[in-house]
Amino acid sequence: MANLDFYALGDDLRSLFRFLYAETDVVVYELASEFDCDARKFESLAELEAVFNLDGHEASYLQLWSPAVMVSPVIRRIALKLPGHSFRYAVEGAGLIQLYLDGRREDVICHTHYGHWNEAGARQRSVHSADDCDWQALAKLSGRIQRHIRGRLAAAKLHARPVLLQAFSAVERGHGLKFGADVHHAGSPDIHRVAT
Repeated sequence: MANLDFYALGDDLRSLFRFLYAETDVVVYELASEFDCDARKFESLAELEAVFNLDGHEASYLQLWSPAVMVSPVIRRIALKLPGHSFRYAVEGAGLIQLYLDGRREDVICHTHYGHWNEAGARQRSVHSADDCDWQALAKLSGRIQRHIRGRLAAAKLHARPVLLQAFSAVERGHGLKFGADVHHAGSPDIHRVAT
């Protein structure tokens, strides 16, 4: 399983999504639809920002789909037993990439999570067929995305986690970075600038 946790604020996320939309074949979906609604896909940054406030504080859960990796994501209807609601949809598939945006709470920045199955993990644990994926294409795409985050967007690191430019600027102005139960500030010996 490939995982990369990093710290990002709104402009950092916009930079990442501009890269995804301009330089990859990624289409962004919400992980789960709102109640009684279809699952939404976002084919541009403008469409994404019309729904999600990238500068906001709420968590947002997204799935990244590449047609080079899978023919299509699985859109699964889930029956609900909630008063006033009957269904919602989940966007699933062994070859999807998860991007969970966690934002900031007051002056503390929480990490964003990027991750996906590898072939061995999908064959062991995924409820969806691993045969539906081009695993080499996923590894190549994921490598490009992770190199872009680490190499082009990162201004610093907290341990191994990249801290992207706007997030790092916020840390320099007094914000903290949440790592487990700890919050690290600009003077932390565990925060290091990266060469640009």
